[in-house]
Amino acid sequence: MIRRLVSSGVILAGVLLNAGADDPKAGAAAGAGADESAHSAAAKAIRDADAMFVKAYNAGDPKAVAALFTEDAEALDEHGEGVVGRTEIEELYGDIFKEAPGAKLEIHLDGLRFPTADVAVATGRSKLSPATGGTESSQYTVVYVKKGEAWLQSFVREFAEKRASPHERLKALEWMLGEWVDEGADGVVHTTGRWADDKNFLLRDFTLQSRGKTAMTVTQRIGWDAGSGQFKSWVFDSEGGHSEGAWARYGNKWIVKAAGVLTDGRKSSATQVFTVVDKNTVRWRTVDRSIGGEAVADGGDIVLVRKPPKPR
Repeated sequence: MIRRLVSSGVILAGVLLNAGADDPKAGAAAGAGADESAHSAAAKAIRDADAMFVKAYNAGDPKAVAALFTEDAEALDEHGEGVVGRTEIEELYGDIFKEAPGAKLEIHLDGLRFPTADVAVATGRSKLSPATGGTESSQYTVVYVKKGEAWLQSFVREFAEKRASPHERLKALEWMLGEWVDEGADGVVHTTGRWADDKNFLLRDFTLQSRGKTAMTVTQRIGWDAGSGQFKSWVFDSEGGHSEGAWARYGNKWIVKAAGVLTDGRKSSATQVFTVVDKNTVRWRTVDRSIGGEAVADGGDIVLVRKPPKPR
């Protein structure tokens, strides 16, 4: 039944993330910051709309649920059957709440992209826990449109949940594989990505060289966390620091919320933005940095370029 129908790492001891801080090319990317900021605000508004949907659903309030849809919204279940229009959507949810009172809903946003400034496409998973026990899981796609300051659901489609293996899920991050390099004014960052032997994790190694000498090495393991329904990463640097990150995808961007501990015991946090420009270019920016509870200036862009294969 439709939703029943549900609409819905790293501070490298301050060194690696500062590798391009004084690089002139970092300023050239400033114009892109405005777009990222606008998308960030829109993404937050959509997450807030999701939270409002869950709150209304769990309260069993069909009118509040319907208010989160456009007047001509369409909602389809996994069989392609559904309703059209806010009035029919309110009636649908009214029937659902009468048939299964007390059910509790959770949703997990997996991906979000913006075809235009006023349209967003969200994909994710839902879990419904009926009052009688057990759980029901599904996947969904929602098209949001911006109406004034609000983001409303215009089209919803539910799908039967596919049980993908960790390896299958990690294929979304295959762009990391291979050898990459960034040559900045203050140093060179070498990166390699490969599959773990079990194929259920991606492994990355970073080497920061300054003045021809290795200044730091970093290892990273990325895997699928079935508990939280998202990718997680664990990072360890050669100075004894470590961090953990949670990943979310927005179109061609991957946002990583990282938190860790430096060698001296100070806590650190940062938001990393990986923009996959094309199969051979990835832009890496780190923002919202803090060390020991104090804000730290954002690092400049690191532009990773894939190294061509060695000649035979």
